[in-house]
Amino acid sequence: MNPPDPYEASATVDDPTIFFRRWRTWSDDVRARTLHARDLRYGPSEAETLDLFVPHAGAPLVVFFHGGYWRRLHKDDHTFVARALAPHGVACAIVNYALSPAVPLEEIVAQARRSVAWLRENAKEHGADPARIVVAGHSAGGQLAAMCAVDAPVAGVVTLSGLHDLRPLIHSFAQAWLQLDDARAAALSPALLAPAAPTTVVALAGAREPDVFKWQGAELVRDWRALGCDASYADSPGDNHFTLLERLNDANDPLVVRIAELALAAQIPQVSLS
Repeated sequence: MNPPDPYEASATVDDPTIFFRRWRTWSDDVRARTLHARDLRYGPSEAETLDLFVPHAGAPLVVFFHGGYWRRLHKDDHTFVARALAPHGVACAIVNYALSPAVPLEEIVAQARRSVAWLRENAKEHGADPARIVVAGHSAGGQLAAMCAVDAPVAGVVTLSGLHDLRPLIHSFAQAWLQLDDARAAALSPALLAPAAPTTVVALAGAREPDVFKWQGAELVRDWRALGCDASYADSPGDNHFTLLERLNDANDPLVVRIAELALAAQIPQVSLS
């Protein structure tokens, strides 16, 4: 018998679909009750849409990328993230993107970057402040958020159980659909790349999830701190890979407060790293 794959987070809980169903219920409720811009198209393909929630004019913006190992889930499963940020006066864009293996990971990263570029050009029209953009993501979404910061300056990066060095995934269950080689894995690993400009990085992993996710977060923080970023990593006590994300459903959770403070205080840096 093969040993369990430490990157297979779903295998660490009895039934991950319990979380997915709960997230969808929360998100359906938010969309039904909250005025928002629905299915804004940021790119040419059918999957390239986002929902935008703006509590007031001039609100800073958190751009959120969902997880699912780049192969499952949808923005409509994650709308609940916007609910907790709104009371703090922070806008939120929930981004959808095409999934693997229908498209390669390079295209998924390109779509994530297009969404942020589109928001820089169009967020003001919808009431959000394009000068205060924080990119955030869970699991695979953490990789997408960090890759956006490699592409262009952002005010901050928040990554929850994010995957930042993809080289180990070549030997994981995810290789079945990612089909990475060493060169591609390195080119898609934000921990091995430089951010476009120094930024603030907040990385967490659940204390109760596999150590590889903790290592992934700590590696990004170590490498980007060496490049001038204000970067911090912490374990989230009592959380697994999925309950960590559920902290974003509570406006009073310290993590939500930290993200809101980052968005409210930060400005997108203008000086690139040399």
